[in-house]
Parts: sequence; structure tokens; C-alpha cells
Amino acid sequence: MKLRLLDHLRCLECRAPLALKDPAVETAERNEATTTRCHGLCGASARRADADHCAACQRIEIVSGELACMSCGAKYPISEGVARLRASRTQDETRPRTASSFGYLWAKSTPGTEVYETTSYHFAKMEDSLSLAPPHGLVLDAGCGDGIDLANQGMREGVEVIGVELSDGGCQASHTRTLALPRAHVVQADLCRLPFADGTFDFVYSYGVLHHIGVPERALREVVRAAKPGARVVAYLYEDFSERNGALRWSLTAANWGRALTTRMPHRLLYTLCVLGSPFVFTLFTVPALIGRRFERSASLAANLPFRHGTGPFSLVGDLYDRFSAPVEWRYSRAGSIKFFVDAGLERVMAVPERGWMVAGVKPAG
Repeated sequence: MKLRLLDHLRCLECRAPLALKDPAVETAERNEATTTRCHGLCGASARRADADHCAACQRIEIVSGELACMSCGAKYPISEGVARLRASRTQDETRPRTASSFGYLWAKSTPGTEVYETTSYHFAKMEDSLSLAPPHGLVLDAGCGDGIDLANQGMREGVEVIGVELSDGGCQASHTRTLALPRAHVVQADLCRLPFADGTFDFVYSYGVLHHIGVPERALREVVRAAKPGARVVAYLYEDFSERNGALRWSLTAANWGRALTTRMPHRLLYTLCVLGSPFVFTLFTVPALIGRRFERSASLAANLPFRHGTGPFSLVGDLYDRFSAPVEWRYSRAGSIKFFVDAGLERVMAVPERGWMVAGVKPAG
């Protein structure tokens, strides 16, 4: 955990600031020169006189320790470099199963601290589809998964980003991937109960997460609470195929029948089946899409085929595992996705089709 993160975190119980207790620290190499508030952990005998500008503290990584609420005394652990602010109680019984399922997938990621291009991965699809202006200020990645988008944002000028992830596997992959980025942070927490004050973030995005939460309305309202007035909130949601042809609607029904079995499989078995199935899905859907998009008469059909985005025979393993492992899966029509955002208190809502719905809204300024 980077010391910069401490200024943003708040107690889950009373939203008061948190104090760092009994930290075990290491010095980490960061890939840019920046500073943070001095916490007296940099080797100085006391906090520096220029306490807001300590380059030495910026290189400190909190490996373990405790965060204690300065008001109610609640305590939260830091372990393996990640602040763990999970609620002790939850109203969603599916969340542990969801975290376990996706955590298995994210744990298979083997990230280094390599530099990523900021134009890649999921957020770029949101940016292009919704014609978004580049984020600035403090950004929330609501469900950061394996941390690729998180790392991309952490490299952008004028951006500090916090990724919230519930699963152990996702937290560790994201932490490893962003260790060298001083303005990218990881927090283990539930989107339905965020450890931030009201109006904290300048921009919020969530790719493919809200539709896997037992009560997505609760999570979106909590995300909106943490956004500043005037902040943009964007998300990717699964579609319900109500605007698709009958064959595709039937395929969704058939897939849902299969999910009744696959969501109960051991993670390792399901992942193995997805590895074996990926080449067949690639051949059945991706290859025809690649061929069809070259011809005017078939371009429209190709643009509507599922799994058209594959890049190789085994490139769809993660997509298949995502599709067939999640205990909860909500799907939305165009009107339903807009209503979802409006009911959460957002305005100027728009929904754009892109293998689902890219949805954007703005938190009212007053």
C-alpha cells in the first residue's frame, strides 16, 4: 500500500479518517519522480518541515500493518501490500462466491511491473464508444479485476486512480501490476460498501462488474455517492438480446441453461473446459466474423456475432470463464440500462451498444 492512498481512505462504519498503525515497510522503485505527504517513515527522526512534499515517503510500500479509525476505533488490516477494508457483514450472500470465482481467474494472471499502453484494454472501448474526454483528477476503477485498466490509468498525466476489488486473486494481481506506479492504488472492498467519503472521485468507471452483483442498484448508488457532483460515471453492462434476432436470443437461453450446471463446477474444472472450448468457439464465431466483416453484404451479420473479438484460438478462455462461472448475471435492455442509471440519481444518461451496453451519466452538480 502506498502512503498516498491513506489520505483518501475512510472508515466503513463512520467514514472518519484512518491512522496507520504498526506498519512493516519496504522501499519500492517507482517509475516516476513524485512526492507525498511525509508520514515519518522515510528514515527521518521526525516528520519533515515540508511535510506535503516528501519524495522518500513516496517510495515506501506498506507491506503489512493496520488502519485504525480515528473516531470509532474500527480496525482494518493491511496484508501483502493491500489495505483490506471488507465489511464484516454483507446483505448479498452471493458476493463471497463471486469473489472466489473471479479471484481464481485473476490469480492466473502473471503480471509484472511492465509499462502498458494507455490505449489498450477495456477502458479504451468505453472511451471510444462513449466519446469520453480523458479522465482527470482522482478516478475510481470500480472492480479492477487483474489491474490492467488500473495500470493504464495510473500512467496518465493528471490522474490518480484507486482500484476497488473484492477478490484476493484480483487484489494481488492488481497490486503486483501497479507496484511501480505511484498514482495507482488497490483496495480490497465491496462496491456495495465503499471506504470513501461522499464526493471523493472526479471520474468513475466500472467494466463488467455491476451485472455480477446480487443487488446492482445498491452498488451503483454507493458508487454515485462516492463521486463528486458533476463527475461522470460510466459502466459496461451485459445486454438482454431484446434487440437481437431470434437465433441469438435462443443461444442466450441455451447458455443460461448451461450456467445452471457450470456455476456449480469446481473452478479448476470449469477453467479447463474453457481452455478446451476456446478454439471451438473461436472457429465457430470469431473466424466467420473476421471473414464476414470484409464483405459489404455480410458485414452487418459479422458485427453482431458473439465472440467476434477473439484474437487467437485460446484468446477466449477468460471470456468463457467469465460467462459461465459467475453466480449472478443480470442483463439489460437499452431502456433498462438507462433506467438503472437514472434511478441511481444520474442525469444526462446515454447507452451505446458495444457487445452489450456502454452507459454513461453525470452526477448532478447541486
